[in-house]
Amino acid sequence: MELESELRALAAEIEWPATPALRPELAPRRHATWRARPIALALAIVAVAVAAAFAVPQSRGAILRIIGLGAVHVEFVDHLPSAQERPLSANLGSPISAAVARSMLGRAPLQPRLSPAPTFHATEGVVSLLFLHEGHPVLLSELARRGSPTLKKVALASTNVRWVRVGNDPAIWMAGGRHVVVFPHAAARLAGHVLIWQDGDLTLRLESAELTLRDALALAARIH
Repeated sequence: MELESELRALAAEIEWPATPALRPELAPRRHATWRARPIALALAIVAVAVAAAFAVPQSRGAILRIIGLGAVHVEFVDHLPSAQERPLSANLGSPISAAVARSMLGRAPLQPRLSPAPTFHATEGVVSLLFLHEGHPVLLSELARRGSPTLKKVALASTNVRWVRVGNDPAIWMAGGRHVVVFPHAAARLAGHVLIWQDGDLTLRLESAELTLRDALALAARIH
């Protein structure tokens, strides 16, 4: 890889200071100090180089080709697969009761406290519900990690992907560059801004083209 070659070349250019002449009784302690300094310097330079590489979308895409959280996998590619923009209400599956959703997920499904409560839908192991936030549609999808199909997302290196937290739970925020979502046994479609997080063995995915990260985290905090 280009990054590895560049780091090796950078390490080769570091000037290592010569060990000075020391008095015998002080030599062991001072020798260790002198050796530690160039090693620490080299590690710091490598850390800065790696951080700089991750800051560049093209390098990040080359380093992190796949990341995952629970039942969702995100793959970075150079070119998105063929996909169309469809409404969030498309292909959600048949309406189901909360009891059926519980049976599918192995636990009570999570939902925002709204009146009237949104209707649950299910298809191929994914429980979804659609609701409005400030007049815009928002899709919440839930997957049980054990025994469930994987929900795949395909993104360009230019897509903004950040690790965040929903409370104490790890989460991934995806925005900026377009990306594609592939639900199990469904046609690929272009996706809006997305927050993905874990709640025990449940993976949750919140999507809306109008969501900001602040809005998404506030909504996620209200989903119980």
